Amino acid sequence: MKKLFLSLSLVAFALGAQAQYQIPNSDFENWGSDENEPGNGWYSFSSATGSMANTGRRYVLTSTTQVEGHESESAVQLESRRAVIYNANGNLTTGMINMGNMQPTNENNYNYTKRKSANCCPFSGHPDAFEYWAKFSRGNSSGTYNAQCKVIIHGDTDYRDPKETSTNEATYKIATVTVSADPCTNWTKFSGNLAYANPTNPGENTYVLATFTTHPDPGGSSGDTFVIDDIKFVYWHALSALSYEGVTLGFNEATTSYSLPSVEYDETKLSYTVKGRAATASKSYDAATGILTIRVEGEDFGTNAEMFQDPTSYTEYTIQFKHKVAEKTYTEDLYVTLDGYTFDKEETAVLVETYSDNTIDFSLNNFMLAGGPVGNIAVKNIAVASDNTFAFEGGIQITPGNVSGIDEEEWGGPEITEMCGGSVPLDLRGKFVGEDHVVVTIAIDLTETLLEQMIDVHLGYARATMAVDAEAQYGTFCAPYAVAIPDGVEAYTVPSVFGGLLTLSDVSETIPANTPVILFAANGFEEVESFGVAESGTPTEGLLIGVYEPTLAPVGSYVLQNNGKVGFYQVAAGQQPTVGANRCYLTVPAGVKAAAFFFDEDDATAIKAIDNAQQTTEGAAIYNLAGQRMSKMQKGINIINGKKILK
Repeated sequence: MKKLFLSLSLVAFALGAQAQYQIPNSDFENWGSDENEPGNGWYSFSSATGSMANTGRRYVLTSTTQVEGHESESAVQLESRRAVIYNANGNLTTGMINMGNMQPTNENNYNYTKRKSANCCPFSGHPDAFEYWAKFSRGNSSGTYNAQCKVIIHGDTDYRDPKETSTNEATYKIATVTVSADPCTNWTKFSGNLAYANPTNPGENTYVLATFTTHPDPGGSSGDTFVIDDIKFVYWHALSALSYEGVTLGFNEATTSYSLPSVEYDETKLSYTVKGRAATASKSYDAATGILTIRVEGEDFGTNAEMFQDPTSYTEYTIQFKHKVAEKTYTEDLYVTLDGYTFDKEETAVLVETYSDNTIDFSLNNFMLAGGPVGNIAVKNIAVASDNTFAFEGGIQITPGNVSGIDEEEWGGPEITEMCGGSVPLDLRGKFVGEDHVVVTIAIDLTETLLEQMIDVHLGYARATMAVDAEAQYGTFCAPYAVAIPDGVEAYTVPSVFGGLLTLSDVSETIPANTPVILFAANGFEEVESFGVAESGTPTEGLLIGVYEPTLAPVGSYVLQNNGKVGFYQVAAGQQPTVGANRCYLTVPAGVKAAAFFFDEDDATAIKAIDNAQQTTEGAAIYNLAGQRMSKMQKGINIINGKKILK
């Protein structure tokens, strides 16, 4: 409340020795005992034209009255009027109030006198401006003069009238401001900036003088009124300049929030200028949010009203920088291929740091190649697309790793970097799969160096190989991801047993994920390697069951083997062969009894109870894959009643 602030401010003024940042009785709510005297640090008197000293009489000082204030109960009104001398109108006087200024020496002589230290207003602030609220009207004159306030901060207890031009003023004047008031019928705020003559206060003590008058010089017009309220010093708390090296902020004082979402904070690149003679600035950076806060506090900032301090006298500027929003370690299978040879997979951890601008830093630390230490492969500022993919192509430096037992000089990364002229060419492609997996391929091209090698890294991918022996012509395959069928190769699933014979269903172009198949290649083909993102699911389709790790075949199942004849042989107890990774074995319904399934009709299949098969095929047209009608089933795949039959 206004009156509460007033009462506290008066206490501070009375203490005197404490720091003061405002003016006593600044809202004139605590009027003096004399109804024509504001009091509490303020004194009123009139200044007249001519020599009042020659009259030998006291003139009447009635130019100051208490009136309703600006949004408050009380303000001070100054009025210019004719002095009453011998019961007659005398010279024209101007209304005036002073704080810490001169007073007449006696009742009969209107000589100015300097104020002594006991009556001065102690002051320790360094304000930037002065303001007050006022209403001003001219009396019976149409002149162009305005009412006026003059404020002086000085460092001499014997400082004289503001008009005085003695050496005192030049020596001890610290800051001045003159704020004129235009005629106005409604409450209007007037303000002006203080001009400082000296960079520092001369001496230990500082004082303030303030004078309000209806006219800057004796005269004006009778009936001029100047109503004053809510006077105060203003302490700026702002920035006049703010910049960050290499970017454009578009700074202006009134804008307090800025954003550099793609720039990481570097304290050495920040610069700013504080606006406010005694304002102070502090900065703090929150790495969790990426927000830099610059807080500018005016000299009058604080919470102690007795010290004339203002708890709201501060401004905070913020700059939003790029910042880390997440950090996650992914543990994935890692395959390394060196010039076409792929080493066994190893479980490897990689660090991914995600930033507010949807970029990531990727780190594959302590990378090993064939057991040899290479170093840290780290790529920063990689953009992530809306489909969760990311890519980088450029040069990096491979730095030494940090593994116990391996000295720094043993890491080959720095040497490789040097071979590449300081920048190792790298092509990185990746994708986030769900919340818990990341897949990445890294191609390191060293073919132009003395190593003459190509290093390919697959992280988080599944690996599968397929091959068909040229002599056997048949093989099996499955993968946890879709795989294109090579040229010259046929792929089939086995949905059922048809009359004791295997029923086939061909697969065109692509083998779906988790789908075990039989492969046929007339000329066979050597091992083909592929990598893909594993899809969830069980590798089972019809009668075929796939495996992704070397697995012992279950007793009673059938495994493709070449035991003199190529076929699926039933697994007996104690004689379980190992089904290799990415291969499959065959199961049949319980009612089907067979020792083996062959691809050659000249050999017995040892299938029991084949009457149904005979009945089914008797009289049925038999075709080969070329569409030629056959007299009987041939080795390999036959088409009977529209179904593919493997024999």
